[in-house]
Amino acid sequence: MASSSEAAAWDTFVRRPGDLRCGVKAPLVLRDLRPGRGKYALRHVVGIVRDGDGHGDSLVIRTVVGVELPGAYTVEIVREMPQEIAGTPYQDFYAALQRAAGTEPPDQ
Repeated sequence: MASSSEAAAWDTFVRRPGDLRCGVKAPLVLRDLRPGRGKYALRHVVGIVRDGDGHGDSLVIRTVVGVELPGAYTVEIVREMPQEIAGTPYQDFYAALQRAAGTEPPDQ
């Protein structure tokens, strides 16, 4: 079981690498990477992703098919969002996540 003093480590997924915006608040789905019973537990948050070894928790960024993006990233969690996000089945999850966070989807 992971100790409570263990540093948090997360991963998240982006549809396209170009969708990643560092330094601004953005809705994210974080997956816990710490060992123990809570490993792979999901959290919906609004967070700020930073490139490099900035302050915050360690973050691994992957494409939707699981390919890890190169580089070191950190995330600062600004606020928690509900575990269940309202949306229509088989529609764009990322758009529903942005609506729940109160942010606008990026231009397509």
